[in-house]
Parts: sequence; C-alpha cells; structure tokens
Amino acid sequence: MAILLSMPGIASHSQSEVIKKNIKKNYLVSAEVKSNVTADQLKQHYGQIAVFIKNGYTAYRITYNTMDTDGRDVVASGAIFVPDIKGALPVLNYNHGTLFPSDENNAPSYLRYGAELGIGKLFSGVGYLVVMPDYIGYGTTKNIKHPYGAYHLIAGSVIDMLRAVKEFCEKNNISLSGKNFFSGWSEGAAVAVATVKALEENITNEFKPTATVVNAGPYFSSGFVHHILDAPKPLTYMRSYVWVLQSYNWIYNINKPLNYYFNEPAATDLHRSTEAYVSPDPQKLFTETFRDDYKAGKESTLRNALQENDLWNWKPLSKIVFCHGDKDDYVPLFNSEKAYTTMKDKGADVTLKVFKGHSHSSGVINFVQEVFTTFGGAK
Repeated sequence: MAILLSMPGIASHSQSEVIKKNIKKNYLVSAEVKSNVTADQLKQHYGQIAVFIKNGYTAYRITYNTMDTDGRDVVASGAIFVPDIKGALPVLNYNHGTLFPSDENNAPSYLRYGAELGIGKLFSGVGYLVVMPDYIGYGTTKNIKHPYGAYHLIAGSVIDMLRAVKEFCEKNNISLSGKNFFSGWSEGAAVAVATVKALEENITNEFKPTATVVNAGPYFSSGFVHHILDAPKPLTYMRSYVWVLQSYNWIYNINKPLNYYFNEPAATDLHRSTEAYVSPDPQKLFTETFRDDYKAGKESTLRNALQENDLWNWKPLSKIVFCHGDKDDYVPLFNSEKAYTTMKDKGADVTLKVFKGHSHSSGVINFVQEVFTTFGGAK
C-alpha cells in the first residue's frame, strides 16, 4: 500500500499528438497520447510486486460522447493504458473511488498521481488494456455535478467509454480478445458491479463480462441508510454520506430544502459547499422530522432511490469476488456480506474475501493480489 500511495510520477516521453476521430459510430471524440512507459520504468515504482510486470504501455487521455443525468449530450473523459505487446488484448475496466470536488485534479484523465491510478498502470503492465473513466463531474465535465451514489447512472457513462475504446482500437488496429474484466474500489466497486449488471441484463450483445473483483463497495444502499441514521456514535465519514443524500435529492427530483434534512449550521453551510464541515453525530446532524419521516415510511421517493441503487439482489452470470476489510468503518462489511449471501443463494458464482484486521484502504495489496489470482493474468 505504501508503494502505491506514495508513487511518484513516472518519467516518460510526453507527446502532444492528438488523434481526432471522425467515424460513423461517434462515441469516441479524441484520443491524446500522454506518455510512453517501458516495463523497466514501470518496475522501478512497484517494489516486490514488480515481478508481475511484463510490458510497458502507452497512456492516452480520451474524450467520448455520453449523457448526463438529465439525458443531455456531453463529452466526458477518461484514461486508457494500452500495453506495448502484440496479440489480442483483454480489457480491464477499473473504476475509481470517491473524489470530492476539491480532488477533481486526481481524476484519471489528468494522469497525475494516486494509488488508484497506480493500480491501473500496474494492471496494464501485466498485459491488460486498462480503461479508467473520470465519471460525469470530473475532467471535461467538471462543471457538471457528479451523481454521487447513483451507481446505475454512472455505469451508463462507463459503458459509453467502453464503446469509445472499442472504436479507438478498431481505428488503430488494436486487437481485443473479447475478455472483459471489471474492478473498482469503494464508489468504484459499486460502479463496477452496476456496470456488470447493466451489461448482463440490458446490453447482452456488448462487452460480455468475464469476471469481476471489487473492494469495499456500498452495494446495500437501502440498508446503509439505517446504519447511518441509527448510529449510536459519531461516524468518521459522515461527509460522504451527506453527499449521497444531497445527490439523491436533486437526481430523483425530491427537491426538499436542506433544512428539512439537516440541522443548522449544516443546512446553511451545505448550501455553500458540498464539502462543508458537518457534525459526525447523526443525532445532532439530521433533523428529528427527517429521521422520523424516513423511519415511518413517509419518504417513499428517497426510499425508492436507495433501493434503485441497491446492487445485491440479482444473479450475476459471470464470476464476482467481493473483497472487504472487516475493520472498514467507511463502508461496513455488511454491504459485501449482503451481496455475497443473496447472490450465492440464487446460484451465482460469487466469493467473499474478508481481509482480517484491515480498514477501508489498508487491504489494497490483498485486493490487487486477488485481482491477479482471479483474472489469471492477461491471457
């Protein structure tokens, strides 16, 4: 974990070449070469895990056509890493975790630093064509609100990026093997599962999922809300939970004033900034009216929105491995347990890997190793 979190920028040959696309199936808008990295350069930054690295890659910043939450056409962005090897490449879609608006410059397409970008580079060094979307709200769409917590909506833009990558590969004579792997961490884990669900249930003729490994995702939104409202003590990550509630309020046209949900001064402060300080104590933060209304079943629109973003009650057709630390106080373990138990009962090929003694982020090496084990390398 220390290696990934502290990894410096990799020295590379910066290029300004922009490959503009003008083809009939116009998901892809542009692809800009950002760097070329050799296997030896890549190995310098991964310590003992460098033994997995077999090749270098070319990194691109791509833009593509998709839609925002209101159905309006927008041009979104992301990063892709193309291995410098011959032969048909498997695709690995890796989805990043929570980025608050002030962290916008850590979105993948900026190709800067960060543990998750390091994970994407590592997977490309193993031979996967890695696809890392920014999501709506970051990169080229940074002036649009990110639909935080609306995993199915985010998954739609991820699938459009996969379509753009396919066009990019066709235009540049890059062969794809037809194997499609999915992964992600925290918010990205939920996005990955929502993407797989959409591909298996609604878009069955594109990007058939091969296998998925996800870490510490919030798959049980409708249960998570009770964990928050009923918490007997302050919650360290309350700011993230509040952001989900604010997102659902506008995405699903609930449109309640913030002082309905939150006591002062939080209601006023959150008007000014999504990242405003809020009390971590749910009994002090949330109004008694809201808590009572929700528990009495009066908030049906919000309840339906939470259930719409549940990701546990379905049967995947491909293998899914849920990874989770048992000391996770950001996204508690019950999220993965609920998904695993329900899917297993439905006859799905699912596995739960509990990382003993690990928090939300400390099990990253265990998670990466599970990806290598489950996906079996880029074959």
